[in-house]
Amino acid sequence: ECIQITLYRKNLFMLDKILENKVKIHTRDIQLATYTHKDSRVIVHGVLKDRRYIRVFDVTGAVKEPGIIHNMDVKLLIKSDPLMIEDAEAKMLHVPMNECHTTLDTMEKLIGVEIKSGFSKNIRNLMGGEKGCTHLCQLVIAMGQEIVHGWLTQKRKNKSSMPKNIDYFTEKEFLIDSCRMWTRQGPKVKQLEQAIKTRQSI
Repeated sequence: ECIQITLYRKNLFMLDKILENKVKIHTRDIQLATYTHKDSRVIVHGVLKDRRYIRVFDVTGAVKEPGIIHNMDVKLLIKSDPLMIEDAEAKMLHVPMNECHTTLDTMEKLIGVEIKSGFSKNIRNLMGGEKGCTHLCQLVIAMGQEIVHGWLTQKRKNKSSMPKNIDYFTEKEFLIDSCRMWTRQGPKVKQLEQAIKTRQSI
């Protein structure tokens, strides 16, 4: 498979060149993984780590040394038909304040949430803003895409029959209009329609 590397460049200054001699001051790492379970279920694991690389002063003027700021771990048990969160667990391994741990009660609100259009907005409404922890909320939102891709990966371990037409394509609610390639007139849908026609002609 040929991989083409493309570059978007808005101006004459190459940002990657500028960064060559720069020292980073903060990073956010999010790691996501999906594991098979039983009865077509999957477990999705997400970890968020924020690290500060320089000494700073917080809003009160107190000195904050370099190091880990946030380290959060979330596990979601996902069932299908419909695709939804069946169980949820979270740990805050490192947070700025002990009071941050009180926001873990928002995880219970995730049980029964379906993975469908509007997932991110739904999660913000349940556990975002003053209701909970911004970082925990953002990690769960980031896990939404991994839930879909992890579930699809497990689902496609075995070859399935070709749908009769695009309306019978069971994965359409997750894929169609999810990006420019998957619009109704986009190349992925055209490939699928051509594959259906080819299969029908055999």
